[in-house]
Amino acid sequence: MKRRKSNPYLVILSSFLGFLIMGSVLLYSPPSQLKPTSFIDCLFIATSAFTVTGLSPVDITEHFNYFGLTILLILVQAGGLGLVTLAMVVFIMIGKKVGLKNRFLISEALNQGSIGGVLRLVRFLFFVSLAIELLGTTFLAMEWIPRFGIINGLYRSFFTAVSAFNNAGFALDSNNLINYQSNPVINFVITTLIIVGGLGFTVLIDCYKKNSFQKLRVHTKIMLVGTLLINISATMVIYLLEMNNYKTLGGHIWYEKLQMAYFQAITTRTAGFNTIDISDMNTDSILVMMLLMFIGGGSTSTAGGIKLTTAAVILFGTLSFIKQHEQINIYKRAIDFKFLLRSFAIVVLSSAMIFSVTFLLVLLEPNLPFLQLFFEVVSAFGTVGLTMGITDDLSAIGKLLIIIMMIIGKIGVLTIVFTFSRPKKQAYHFPKEDILTG
Repeated sequence: MKRRKSNPYLVILSSFLGFLIMGSVLLYSPPSQLKPTSFIDCLFIATSAFTVTGLSPVDITEHFNYFGLTILLILVQAGGLGLVTLAMVVFIMIGKKVGLKNRFLISEALNQGSIGGVLRLVRFLFFVSLAIELLGTTFLAMEWIPRFGIINGLYRSFFTAVSAFNNAGFALDSNNLINYQSNPVINFVITTLIIVGGLGFTVLIDCYKKNSFQKLRVHTKIMLVGTLLINISATMVIYLLEMNNYKTLGGHIWYEKLQMAYFQAITTRTAGFNTIDISDMNTDSILVMMLLMFIGGGSTSTAGGIKLTTAAVILFGTLSFIKQHEQINIYKRAIDFKFLLRSFAIVVLSSAMIFSVTFLLVLLEPNLPFLQLFFEVVSAFGTVGLTMGITDDLSAIGKLLIIIMMIIGKIGVLTIVFTFSRPKKQAYHFPKEDILTG
């Protein structure tokens, strides 16, 4: 009898949901709570942590004790590394042999083309992540230990460093990081952690192995150059749009304005920290931020969104069509047409999901403004965690819709589609015929 081949996407999704439910139950248990918190809110917060989003309908510092916050931190770390990657780390540490089936799962989870060297990759991801988080903790502790004491200062520093590197956006202050909007150490340590985490593990590996920009993979070059260009342009746009808004940047001296604009430009792409009140920002700035959240970070990173490389492939594909080139060329390399189709599929499916959930929320939450609902959905999809202040005003059904968006944003629309479909290669070809477009 022929053995049925398991669906790796279904295994990943099932494991993801199982771990998520377990985290929700732990947060809902009395030992985790300072204040009674409903299960739907615990499920929301657990999902937000495991998808490294950062949205929360309640103040986590008022509702959870250190045990609950540590559960939250574990969910963030597991979500950043990836459940499959974390499981393989445990297997490696206890000396359990990792078979071909599990290696294939790792390659799918990390978006690798083959299973060769995946265990070395897993080890690298784990130890590099831990090293970066500890380094960030050290710098943050220099600021927070004098202010909060050794134990509280260290815990706050480690919690924030893990949250920043994994692009989660959870902070241990009720107003996030608004109290530190003019503190250069807090601002630049956190943004550096966000950038490194958002580049993606494959980029870090490639940079480690290569000693020249020319030798880097095209993916790495796109991520490095694209991240630099987006960060600079986003900083300048937010600075110019908000410089005279006295509810945000206005009233500060120029270098503080620039620092605050830079922080918000970096964190908007996927992290969710904020040093200014998002609801006070101008509408044009909100629209720019929504575009940044939609794009997100890099593949195999802790970031969400459609991914920067997806946006780059579509951009270069469009330019190639305008120039009437037969190939999509990036850094003197031809990109296979299937990656353009994949990128378009990601954007179309992602846009459809955002539109559908926003439409449902507009129907279900008539008392909440459209722009704030739209912003919340895009933030959830991009696993960003920024909000215009309506998360706690959502109904139970509204919260469930945002939970679904966070899960889709973290796992990816294609993983969801491939989980419930069985794609087959086309065995035959039909005659070609032109159609009118445009």
